Amino acid sequence: MSASPIAFGSNSLLNLLTPECRQNFINQCDLINLNAGDFLGKSGDTISYVYFPVEGVISWEKSIIGGPNSLVALIGNEGMFCISLVLGIDVMHCQALVQKSGFALRISSTSFAHQIEVQPAFDVILKHYVYVAYKQIVQLATCNLFHLLENRLAKLLLMFQDRLQSDELYITHKQLAELLGVRRVGVTKAAGSLQRKNLISYSRGNVIIHDLNGLKGLACVCYQTDIFTYEGILSD
Repeated sequence: MSASPIAFGSNSLLNLLTPECRQNFINQCDLINLNAGDFLGKSGDTISYVYFPVEGVISWEKSIIGGPNSLVALIGNEGMFCISLVLGIDVMHCQALVQKSGFALRISSTSFAHQIEVQPAFDVILKHYVYVAYKQIVQLATCNLFHLLENRLAKLLLMFQDRLQSDELYITHKQLAELLGVRRVGVTKAAGSLQRKNLISYSRGNVIIHDLNGLKGLACVCYQTDIFTYEGILSD
């Protein structure tokens, strides 16, 4: 499906381009539908496409032999997937799973490489985004070691809310446990605590955020740190 110019207004990275550069990029992309549960690739795969989500959410996960997957990053309309191509590396070192359905802008790796070659300003923006992603990954690794599960769950729900722009989410205990790298019983306990504080309601995978500011107050400092990092480096 050819991409409609209207659709590109919802990806923050592309919004940083000048109208002319953005249109040149648009002309090389397709607008596709991301379906929840679809794998976009696994570690060791050659990268064929780059994705700029408009509505959907992609998780970037690392697995170890005999252990669960661990969340590396959540990617929505603030960014792009397959950032290693910005550095000239065409091999995936993590797996990608669509967490939330929605549209994305897809461009072939060959066309993408050409675009950043002929549009130096775009190349600079993307390298800044790679730096942001690196800092956020380091922050997440520290967060997983030192912050309480309840605070991390609050942060994760806020990350989904930011990317989906909705206070109503559908996400199962199993998904949350996998993304947080914990057992389901831990998620049940943490979600129950958030409910007792009247921050959310949660039933059979349906999450409704009732107190967004309260949830932000409970989330670990990493949530705001990630936002400040993004805005500080990628401000237009």
